[in-house]
Amino acid sequence: MKKLLIIFFLSGSMFAQGPVDGFMKKKKEFSLGMSFTREKASKLYSGPNLGSGGRTTRALSFFGIYGITDKINVQVGIPYLDVNKGAQKGFQDGSIYLKYNVMTKKNKFGELRAMLAAGYSDPLSQYETNNSSSIGQMALAGDGRLVLHQSFKSNIFATLQGGYLFKSDPTPNAVASSLKIGYAGNIYVDVYYEIIHAIGGTDYRGDGELRPTADRGGFKGLGFGYQKIGGTVYYGLIDHLGVFWGVSYILDGRNAFKNTGLNIGFVFQ
Repeated sequence: MKKLLIIFFLSGSMFAQGPVDGFMKKKKEFSLGMSFTREKASKLYSGPNLGSGGRTTRALSFFGIYGITDKINVQVGIPYLDVNKGAQKGFQDGSIYLKYNVMTKKNKFGELRAMLAAGYSDPLSQYETNNSSSIGQMALAGDGRLVLHQSFKSNIFATLQGGYLFKSDPTPNAVASSLKIGYAGNIYVDVYYEIIHAIGGTDYRGDGELRPTADRGGFKGLGFGYQKIGGTVYYGLIDHLGVFWGVSYILDGRNAFKNTGLNIGFVFQ
């Protein structure tokens, strides 16, 4: 069976494992997909302190990837979120990314690929930000990152990426990194670890300079971050069509719900 070249471009706030992966589409190749995600939490990090706070989020995400050339791919994502059974719902932040394959080099283990990616996201609706059911921070964001992908001869791979997120004021900028290890053969399986760390910002229930007052942007000024683990399984049903399942769990965070997430979706390519 043809080696799977799939990209799980899911909502950045919902089921992230890095907004781009280490695979490249060839010229005129494409993927289209949709995923449904459910995240549930009974605890909330107020700043770095874990306390009580429940939230259930459901998301329907649409994504697409296209090979402009063998070295340049473009991808878009559109997420729709429903928080706490309709307490707040709507389109969140649409995004577009370009990924460029800088280098591909054979080595004794297999093949090493280095890529640069740049992305931009923009809110698609005028959603509220100052309550626990908010679906986002209404921030414009730019993202630049380096991606290193090592494919081994046994179809095992490892992808390491890191980047910097530039966000519109008053939302603080952030750094992000992730490590993914998987197998891409007749089926696709991966596990990943991801970190997002806000640089500055205020804290939910914070005191003094960390208090999210109106002049500091309210909830828009919160510093959001987490450490997350997860995994994904993809299986091709027929030529050009497959389904995937995934899980995720928040290990630690800042101004984040301690979510457990499940998702399912399909990819046509």
